[in-house]
Amino acid sequence: MVKTTSSAPKAKSVKTPKKKTPVKTADVEVTSVRKPEKISKKTPQPKPQFQITELFKVWFEGWKNTFNLKGRSSRFELWTFLLFNAVLAAIVQLKCSYYMSERFLRAAADAALDLDTIERYIANAEIIFYLSFLIPFIPFCTMLIRRMHDLNKLAWKNYMEPIFMGCVVISMLFIALTELENTDYAYTALLLSVCFVTILYSVGFYGLKVLIMTMFYRGNTNANEFGAARYNDDTHEEHALNLSCIWALFVLTIGSMWLAFALL
Repeated sequence: MVKTTSSAPKAKSVKTPKKKTPVKTADVEVTSVRKPEKISKKTPQPKPQFQITELFKVWFEGWKNTFNLKGRSSRFELWTFLLFNAVLAAIVQLKCSYYMSERFLRAAADAALDLDTIERYIANAEIIFYLSFLIPFIPFCTMLIRRMHDLNKLAWKNYMEPIFMGCVVISMLFIALTELENTDYAYTALLLSVCFVTILYSVGFYGLKVLIMTMFYRGNTNANEFGAARYNDDTHEEHALNLSCIWALFVLTIGSMWLAFALL
């Protein structure tokens, strides 16, 4: 007998792939740490220190630039020049007024001075008295022109208005005085009244406008077509305001004293 052996093919064992267990990772938020920004602190610029010698320097510069029509001048220069000249003029005029008073005549009589010497003293005192007004007026006018340059304005355009109207007023007064004999009183009074109104509203208006601009307006802090700025910082502007107040109080005080002595 033939043994039949059944040789059935063995089934291959299929290996199932192992599932990979997911590895849990902690969610870490990564934030970029910024370094604190350095606050740039600007070192404050030191304010320019004000010295009393600067007043004398500015005053001398005003006299030095008597005939200088170029450049610029600030309010600080203007009020320094006005205040120093007011004090100097008051001292000179008080001394001159002594020689024009009865007190000097009594002292001269006690000293047995001759008449020619007394007249010479009085004449010289009168000349110096009026020169104390006229001499500072020239550098003051040129400084007003430089003040207009400090405001970046042409001086001749602003000053020609009151000068032109002043010429008109002078011509009208001349006509009124020359025609006084040939006309009646009403016509002359009409011309004089027109002259007065013209003075009040033209010369006075334009002149006051220019004076307010030049004496109280602050100039440009930057350079303009007339040159660089001078004494236009905040410190000098504050001192300019103080000097203007001192000048006003000084003038009022001297004027009150003169009025009191005149009435007494």
